Amino acid sequence: MRGTAVKNTSPKSGFILPTAVFLLAVCSLAIAAVLSYVSFTTRMTAIHRGNSICRLAAQSAIEAAKRDIYRAFYSYSGGSSVRIGTMTGTVFNWFDTYSRGTPATSSSIGSGTVVTLPGTTNINGCAVSPAIWFSRRIANQPAAVVTLRATASRRNPGGTSSSSTIEERIRFALMRSRVFDNAYFVNNYGWFQGSVITANGDVRANGNLYLDSGCTVNGHAYAAKNDELGVIGSIQNTGKMQNMNTYWSSCGTSARPTSPAYSGGDYYGGGYDPSLSVTERLHPYQDELTMPYISDLSEYVKYAQDSGGKISGGVSYALDAGGNVVSSRLEGFNAHYSGAGPSGNKDLADNGALVIEGTALNPIVIDGPVVVDSDVVIKGYVTGQGTIYSGRNIHIVGDIKYVNAPSWPHPDTNPNATASANASKDLLGLAAKGNIVMGDYTLSSWLGANNSNGLQYYLKNGPYVQQYICDESDRNIGYPRTTEYGWASDETKFCGDYTQKDGGKKVTVDTKTQNVYKNGRWTQQTTTTIADSQTRRYYESVCPEKLIKHLCSDTQTSGYGGSSYKPSITHIDAVIYNNHGVIGHIGNCTINGSLVCRNEAMIYEGALKINWDHRLYSGLSGSMSNALGLPMDASRPPQTLSWREISN
Repeated sequence: MRGTAVKNTSPKSGFILPTAVFLLAVCSLAIAAVLSYVSFTTRMTAIHRGNSICRLAAQSAIEAAKRDIYRAFYSYSGGSSVRIGTMTGTVFNWFDTYSRGTPATSSSIGSGTVVTLPGTTNINGCAVSPAIWFSRRIANQPAAVVTLRATASRRNPGGTSSSSTIEERIRFALMRSRVFDNAYFVNNYGWFQGSVITANGDVRANGNLYLDSGCTVNGHAYAAKNDELGVIGSIQNTGKMQNMNTYWSSCGTSARPTSPAYSGGDYYGGGYDPSLSVTERLHPYQDELTMPYISDLSEYVKYAQDSGGKISGGVSYALDAGGNVVSSRLEGFNAHYSGAGPSGNKDLADNGALVIEGTALNPIVIDGPVVVDSDVVIKGYVTGQGTIYSGRNIHIVGDIKYVNAPSWPHPDTNPNATASANASKDLLGLAAKGNIVMGDYTLSSWLGANNSNGLQYYLKNGPYVQQYICDESDRNIGYPRTTEYGWASDETKFCGDYTQKDGGKKVTVDTKTQNVYKNGRWTQQTTTTIADSQTRRYYESVCPEKLIKHLCSDTQTSGYGGSSYKPSITHIDAVIYNNHGVIGHIGNCTINGSLVCRNEAMIYEGALKINWDHRLYSGLSGSMSNALGLPMDASRPPQTLSWREISN
């Protein structure tokens, strides 16, 4: 029997190919989905990465613009040059020009100084266009706000693009100069001489510094290299410093707080910290700390007006037609005094000068900065917070005392409460475009001999005073002397001798008594002439000497070898500041505030203590600069007020 082939008719045999095709399609879709996801993720990653790069590039452009604007602002306001010291006046005017376009890309600043933001530039592969979008001064404040925008864009790998627009609001402002962080600051040779001199605060010189081996400095001591003076910034001797317990028991309540404020307490910034050794708190060879000049007085007048400064209370002094000293209640003024001086004649040299005294029952009341066109002669009780700017000299002819003085307990168990209570206590600034002069310079023994025992020894060219460049606006008071004042030529620097004539005038009183034949008989007749004399020296006032003599209680005694000067000033509550020198005699004296000057020539009798007022510390939050009105500079870094990224 033979076999026969049979045809397979099973339905399974027809699904193999479709199944394979279907599976292939599914796989293809899956692969496509994966590739699409990978491609999408890659693109998004590139976009996100590109956005981050653009964001950083835009921020970099803003930082560069911020730097350029700050440099121009710092330079225009004076920077490290002698023009520094402008307040809320013209120093901020150029910020307004930025608002003339939206955006504005450049602005003239002063004479020939221009800030021009770059056009489209490449930063890290991004095309970046920075712009100043808006700028404005802040009314009645030494500040301006600039809004900067920068847009950065780039082409990413794979053809995608990214971009980012950053906007930042930045505050540019003046701050109270850091020279006021010191109990004693001199812009020349610094000398802290005598074993009975104490500083409860830092001492600093923009030159070499001499510390008597017996003096006490409860703080740091700084000396700076000064190319103009040709010195390296050395510190001679170390002085002494007190430990915490000794400081607490001897410093008194006018001295600054300690750090920590009490045993185991929190750190009090700017307080005295005795943990360092005597030598560790010495800092030679430092960079100079710029001392601002009080520049064009008109800027300070505007500042005082913008701040609403005013003065009232107290007594003013003048001369009557017979040359006699008369007093009256001080007629208060707002911001600026430009009236007749004590001679009463606006055509004489004392025009714009003021002679004032505060009593315990009728103190001088100051509120904010005020400007007096010429000399100020002052003594007595003061209350309030503010600064008196003088267009020339300020003569301290007696004690100056606060009615409501600040007080720092030692130790202090509640420093925050103390700080709050002291914030509103009295604080006076005395700022002179010329000199701060102490005592009765009309006495022959005030100037003394030309040796180390006499004041004039420290007022002439030498290690204590050297020639220096002056602010241009000080030419009208003889720094340096000019042909306008009758000199043969215009000097380029101050001569370095405060005992010389400055070329200006002062008011003199000449009283003569003579026999006159009248109505058939001889009678005595006294005539008084009040007139100008062009014999004024740098340390002298424009005011008649009769007023200095009347108000100052200093005396001189004659004896073997000549006259001896006896000072009467023993207490000064004030921040003392000037463009040139602090000059004169004081007794066994305490100064509560700060002593800042370009040159210093003070002779004290007995002992001298300088208590730095802790409220002057530039590191404190809630600065008192605006209320007090002390000179400021542009050393405050720009402050970011807001930041945002704008959707494109």
